[in-house]
Amino acid sequence: MTILKKHKFPLFILAAFLFAFAFTASLKGIDQYTSTDEYCVSCHVHTHADNSWKQASHYNNKSGVVVHCVDCHLPPKDHMNYWPQKIKAASKDLYSFYFTDHSKIDWEEKSKLKHAKKFTYNESCINCHDNLFPLHLSKKGDKAHLYYKNNKDKLDCINCHLDVGHGGEKMHKANKAFLQKDKIAEAFKVATIITKFENFTEQIPGTDVSFEMIAIPKPDTIATFFMGKIEVSWNEYKTFLEETESEGRLTESNADVDAISGATPPFGDPSQGWGMGQRPAITMTWHAANTYCKWLSQKTGKTYRLPTKEEWIHACKANSNEDFFFGGKIKDYKERKLPVNLFRSPDEKINEYVIWSGNSNEKTSLPNQVKPNPFGLVNMLGNVKEFCSDEININGKTEHVIMGGSFNSKAEDLPYNKIDHTQHEAWMITDPQIPKSIWWYSDCTDVGFRVVCEFPNKQSKSHE
Repeated sequence: MTILKKHKFPLFILAAFLFAFAFTASLKGIDQYTSTDEYCVSCHVHTHADNSWKQASHYNNKSGVVVHCVDCHLPPKDHMNYWPQKIKAASKDLYSFYFTDHSKIDWEEKSKLKHAKKFTYNESCINCHDNLFPLHLSKKGDKAHLYYKNNKDKLDCINCHLDVGHGGEKMHKANKAFLQKDKIAEAFKVATIITKFENFTEQIPGTDVSFEMIAIPKPDTIATFFMGKIEVSWNEYKTFLEETESEGRLTESNADVDAISGATPPFGDPSQGWGMGQRPAITMTWHAANTYCKWLSQKTGKTYRLPTKEEWIHACKANSNEDFFFGGKIKDYKERKLPVNLFRSPDEKINEYVIWSGNSNEKTSLPNQVKPNPFGLVNMLGNVKEFCSDEININGKTEHVIMGGSFNSKAEDLPYNKIDHTQHEAWMITDPQIPKSIWWYSDCTDVGFRVVCEFPNKQSKSHE
């Protein structure tokens, strides 16, 4: 006992050392066991992700090097954040495995950039790819990596390389096939003739595309106009892209020139894989939307343009004095947190008229999923935000007004008088081109537009 007392401090140090050694060894063993791909897959409930990993370049490549789950989905092992993130990821996987209804999880949406950013780490990318300028890198890649190096605080590696871990589309290769012209069964020969102020169906000459225009009851302060019943759809917008591309014009449109310039090919799939047809066209810039209106005017002999903010508000509220044309206030539709939601849930009426964050599954919808407003216009609120012609100065930079909210919007962002604006630079941050495209946004998927047709116009006047 005397010896123990005499040497208690050295013995304490030895015991602490042995404990630390045993703990570290066991921790290392636990880490190795739980870091294998097989262990990760054992409790994954999204097996398609495991299959797509084996089809991607991080698994199937010329070098034969396999990038493992933990190499991308955790910080590097020497980082302080490694264990906290590992415990967090394991907790989420275990909870999903045992307590969630797997059939109700939208894995397609979870694989999009917005969510994927939460489960990948720039530090891990750089840990493997420490040389961003290898000899085999193309000129475009060299420029893109230089851009990343100068904007590390704004960009993630996955912004451009979303497909390398789990297959999928080549996100930043020009999609030239998107602009190829489809075959037309029977084309319209002439545009619709307007003789009086009433709803009509426009026909685009030389195409098989038509769309409905609504005669908007005249307000006191602005001129009479027609407005598109729905947002410009992919059917309509793709026709514009195909026709102007087929003409091979490369210069920007000019008001003094009859020809309308065509857009450059988009990168990846502008529709985000949600479908096309009557779904609203998205990811185009304000310039592209404005050019579409000029093209449509030229094709039909009418005056088509983007609506002003005042026109848009009048058409949306449809003579209602409440926050929403279907009645009610913002508080009636806001999502409530515990414990309030135990006693009162949001009014479901909004779901009859609006595609918003509460019912959208984070993507656009077809127009037949909701009811029109009293003027007959569909999706004036929600689905996609809509460009207006008005300019607005934001911190010394010219932006454009957008209205209506989108499938991402909460109830408080949906009232008819809620004014939003473009964020041109932020919505182009991932664009790998130098100079950046004037036609496509790389980082915005919830803005589109609808058209206004003036009345009377040069065509209607000629028939008066």
